[in-house]
Amino acid sequence: MADPHKFGVIKEPVVSEAPRGPIARRVAEAVSEDIMRHLDGALFDDLKDAALSQNPEASRRTIKAALADGVRPEDLADFYIPALARDMGDLWCVDQLSFAGVTIGVSRLQAMMRALGPNWASDGATENENASILLIVPQEVYHTLGAIVLSSQLRRKGFSVKLILGGKPEDIVNRLTRTRFDAVFISSSAGETLESLRHIIDVIRTSYKEPCPIVVGGSILDVEKTDDVTALTGADHATKRPDEALRLCGLQQTMHTKVHARGRT
Repeated sequence: MADPHKFGVIKEPVVSEAPRGPIARRVAEAVSEDIMRHLDGALFDDLKDAALSQNPEASRRTIKAALADGVRPEDLADFYIPALARDMGDLWCVDQLSFAGVTIGVSRLQAMMRALGPNWASDGATENENASILLIVPQEVYHTLGAIVLSSQLRRKGFSVKLILGGKPEDIVNRLTRTRFDAVFISSSAGETLESLRHIIDVIRTSYKEPCPIVVGGSILDVEKTDDVTALTGADHATKRPDEALRLCGLQQTMHTKVHARGRT
């Protein structure tokens, strides 16, 4: 098991830090339900040790060894990495991992995602006519790993995905004026307000004149009702399930799975 003393993560009493309890799970919004039944305990522990290791190369080596042993990269991306992020959030909730330890660990998990497949990590759009999706994590929201996992899943389905992390309004407008999208997904945390989401959606509606469905997902749906999210933000849909989001937008999985690194600009 991972040593909690790494990174000096055994915690001293803290006067003020980020809120605890279920909201800590916004460190990474897991994409797959019922993850644990897909996991091998020994591999999970090896990956956790690597993510919390003082050696930044440990994660890359552990991923390489797992792939050499025949573990599918898709399983590492869809099951192990989200489960590890959840576990780190849970350890933080019970004061067994510091916030700095969680931050470093999750950054290592993001590095694992990049190592698993360059096409999954690409922000580019495809050169063919596959549907294109803009995936936004708003400014000052820190649950980026879940969006990275989601973008890799969508790309493996053949969709073209542009991922904006920490998206400021000007970043969103710039991308919308350069690229045609068939849908916009917004990954929102439980700590965000519906008013801040409404502002983002107003920016999208104002700057993008073509009809385009907007879907809100993420842990905000743990604390807000779906109907309230759509009614008070102007989003077309709200769901935490990627397949449902695609269905609601009328997007079908494409037969193409190769995603190029160059965008349609």
